[in-house]
Amino acid sequence: MRCAVTIFFCLACLLICSQAISRSSGTKPTVTDGGKPGVAPLSVLQTLGAGGAARSVSQAVTYPMDALRTISQTRKGAKKLSELGGGALVSGCVQTSLFAFPLGAVQFTVFGNVKKALSSIVGTASGGVKGTAVAIASASCASLASCAVGVPQEVLKQRLVTKIYPDFGTAVKTILKNEGLKGFYTGWAPTVARNLPYVVTTFTCFNHWKGQELKKTESTSLDQQTSLRFGMGAALIGCLVTQPMDVIKTRMMTQAASNLVPYSSAVNCAVDIVKTEGVTAFLAGLPPRAAYLSPLWGAQFLLNEKFTRLIGERNHKRAQLRPRG
Repeated sequence: MRCAVTIFFCLACLLICSQAISRSSGTKPTVTDGGKPGVAPLSVLQTLGAGGAARSVSQAVTYPMDALRTISQTRKGAKKLSELGGGALVSGCVQTSLFAFPLGAVQFTVFGNVKKALSSIVGTASGGVKGTAVAIASASCASLASCAVGVPQEVLKQRLVTKIYPDFGTAVKTILKNEGLKGFYTGWAPTVARNLPYVVTTFTCFNHWKGQELKKTESTSLDQQTSLRFGMGAALIGCLVTQPMDVIKTRMMTQAASNLVPYSSAVNCAVDIVKTEGVTAFLAGLPPRAAYLSPLWGAQFLLNEKFTRLIGERNHKRAQLRPRG
């Protein structure tokens, strides 16, 4: 919990400072793109809204595949899909998808603002060592900050899917009663260990490809097809890199679904899996996870680009209507 509080505090300071830096760096108020409507910069709240909406919608659409991934990764002794029923694939979908709003909001806002802040210090670079370093640093900050809001929704989602709790309200009340607030951060360490390389890989790949594409086309935003393609490709690479940690994270969060002796730690979980099931167990749920994450992040990047463009165009129109002088 102390880690979560610290990250929330740092996040607030980071957003304020980075926004101040980006404003003081002389950001142009409007942008035009080959005859398209002008685009003005977004405020922090608008960026939060665009990223959050993109994540919520994308997660709701791809939720059944994530539920299937969770069920396939649970420990022996836990119920399988045939026992849980098809309803398990949408259990908690609405609530946890809404809960995913702050996750997407934090990820995109922190990434964008940290990137602006760092670029104002080291100079703008869309590629090369400098550009990649800026993207990695920005994605690292986004990953760590988003874990503060992402771990609780992941705990709730996975316990609802595995029928540890019958509904969202019961899940929240039971966790608070039996485990306290720290119960919502079960599996914090393996989640951070998975999310950090995943978000860094995904955002860095997408940012690199986007920079190269915009330079080639001399435009200010990606078209829908390219956004989707880059997002799905980046997510697939991140999925392959972090698969073992995803299995460990799922096992730690869904232990109550099995009647076996609980793992004492993430390390104990990893060692036990190797001893009792073999290293191939770390590949459990890879197909449904890839089928979930690739379209999830593809849609998320696509929608964020779309929402950001629409809000930017609206800001531009409002700026044009303001009396000058």
